[in-house]
Amino acid sequence: MADLGKFINTHFQTILERYLKEVRSHVERYGRSEPPTFVENTRRLIGLFPLAAKAPRAPEVLDFVQLLCQQRLPMGFQLSDVLEAMYLYNDVVLPLIWEHTEEAEGRELVLAFQDAVEAVALRFADAFVQLQMHVLEAQRQAVLELSTPVIKVWDGILALPLIGTVDSYRAKQIMEDLLKEVATEQAGIVLIDITGVPVVDTNVADHLIRTIKAAELLGTECLLVGIGPELAQTIVSLGVDLSRITSCADMRQGLTVGFRKLGLDVLPRERA
Repeated sequence: MADLGKFINTHFQTILERYLKEVRSHVERYGRSEPPTFVENTRRLIGLFPLAAKAPRAPEVLDFVQLLCQQRLPMGFQLSDVLEAMYLYNDVVLPLIWEHTEEAEGRELVLAFQDAVEAVALRFADAFVQLQMHVLEAQRQAVLELSTPVIKVWDGILALPLIGTVDSYRAKQIMEDLLKEVATEQAGIVLIDITGVPVVDTNVADHLIRTIKAAELLGTECLLVGIGPELAQTIVSLGVDLSRITSCADMRQGLTVGFRKLGLDVLPRERA
């Protein structure tokens, strides 16, 4: 029976040299900027192929794949870059097998090596996509935190400036963040500024109403800021009932109303 491990050990240096040459010549991403661990990883992977052919999910194989993902993703490598380089092993090793073995043994070695490359490539693709999704989700959370800040503008007054599209996922996050800050600051007034929301439809209006009602249960009154003439017409045409909610044209008016509701006023220093 053909022994893939023995064949690779015998021709290890030849495989390494030919493969490095092929990748540097044919894969544009590696030729432009070769990763510092490229040669080291190549040596390790060549040695892992026999194990991958027998046990594709062996801990050594999975650990290497995970390490490769963690190295390549932060460097800006795409999945296609690494897979293109990985499948070049076939172009290097298969001719070498036919060159040094008889037909029957060569056929076994070729099938075993192709299985090994396929196994590593599949494990890598799966791990790369999972890690990429994790990074994207972390970035999404960071963007949400930056785009929906709850700002304390005065004792008892919070401002929530909304920018961008408000979907169901973001609306849930907005409500959680706002209620947390309301409870922490014991705020009596919240100014919800929708000036930066490009489209207000029934879904956005429904999310706003739910958020406002939830805040009211904590004893906080919400003022809707940023409703201009065009937005007012849109809300009316949608049939959304905002009659119970105090609305203001801009943040200046919202602050004035908020101060008045808290029994405060802003006066010039001379009059004060």
